[in-house]
Amino acid sequence: MNNQRAKRNRFYARQAQDSSPEAPLGLRTARFARKGSGLGVRGLKHGAGQIQEEWRKEFRTWEKACRQFLEMKDYYVIATVLDAVKLPLLNASIATEPAEAQTPGDVAAADWLLDCMNRMHRQTWASHTEDMLSSIEFGWALGEIVLEKRQDGRLWLRNIDPRGQDTLLRWVFDTERSDEVIQMIQRDPNRNENIDIPMAKCVHATFRGRKGNPEGHSILISLHWPYRMLRDLEVFEGIGIERDVGGMPVAQLPTEGFIEEGDVDKLEEALKGLRRDENEYLIVPPGVEVTPYGSSAKQINIGEVIDRKKKEILMRMFAQFLMLGMEKVGTQALVQGSQDFFNLSLGAVQGSILEAWNQQLVPYLFAFNRFEGMTDYPQITWSEPGKLDIKAIVEALNTASQSKVFTPTDIDEDRIRDILDWPALPDEERGQPREVEKQPFPGLFDRFRR
Repeated sequence: MNNQRAKRNRFYARQAQDSSPEAPLGLRTARFARKGSGLGVRGLKHGAGQIQEEWRKEFRTWEKACRQFLEMKDYYVIATVLDAVKLPLLNASIATEPAEAQTPGDVAAADWLLDCMNRMHRQTWASHTEDMLSSIEFGWALGEIVLEKRQDGRLWLRNIDPRGQDTLLRWVFDTERSDEVIQMIQRDPNRNENIDIPMAKCVHATFRGRKGNPEGHSILISLHWPYRMLRDLEVFEGIGIERDVGGMPVAQLPTEGFIEEGDVDKLEEALKGLRRDENEYLIVPPGVEVTPYGSSAKQINIGEVIDRKKKEILMRMFAQFLMLGMEKVGTQALVQGSQDFFNLSLGAVQGSILEAWNQQLVPYLFAFNRFEGMTDYPQITWSEPGKLDIKAIVEALNTASQSKVFTPTDIDEDRIRDILDWPALPDEERGQPREVEKQPFPGLFDRFRR
């Protein structure tokens, strides 16, 4: 024991000496540079392949969490939030762009990557994108990359097959780097067998994860409490409507006389089944009086509470503006402010999935396919989602051009035409001189009036 302590002390003494300001810079950094990694760890807690970061008992294990997610995502208010996020993203165009040098090899690589994305086997890129967007409700999404050799000799992208989150059995972590995932163990629900899937051949997107958590952090976790309250309140509201919001029936037994025990049991069952419908009636023993208890006028307005809980759920992704028109309240400035934050949330979702594509899928594809003269990997791009304010764009361009702070070029016109979904600029009209003082975009609008 003393030998181990002395050895450890000598190590720390050498470390302090090498890290002293008087020591040469190379000597101070070489000790740690040789390791190729930092000294600390991310701190992700896991055991037996299960992530142990969640403190809520409903989400403590992945099996419990997945069961909750599957139930919550189909609830109509939460489904509205998810569609409000996903549909604009699915409608936004996805393309590729070559490396910055834009050599012939870079351009050919970008074109080939786009062909790969558009020529998958019985799968569209939109369907794959929708699979990746399931990371919003589950916290993560994973697709296995499948390649196939085609006639040109290249290994093309055949599919990015989704691997259902509910089939996750456990994760496998690196023995040296204890918080780095190297495999997903999947449970086949039909064959009742386990399948090892290397993460190196997968596209793995996470939503708002911390400490490198492969399961990310689902937005449904933060919606669990308002979801439960809203669901229960709607049940209470239905019960109140069914009973005509008149209170529960109360039977007052006579103080004198005798009622048989069987009559009391029958009366109890009748009161439990009393409903306001076409078959409503009640037969009571002699001397028993049935009256309603409570008054709806003194009760809390359940409808207002339900509306408030709906707003709380929509607010999670800054989508509360969806209810402003329904209630006929709220200013245009309030709607615009909410939409600005909503667009920021869409951009964050885009960024997490684009990161997975460009850091996992693209390098994997070009590890097997090289193009002569290619200087770097091409990138997958994703246009901004949502409906653009065309009038505001045109006014901004006119103001910037007339004030001589912006001089449009053919590249700018191509960009504007792409944003507005207009036809491409004809080749014979490229390179024409532009009189910015007279007309910000010479011929741009006149050409579409022909």
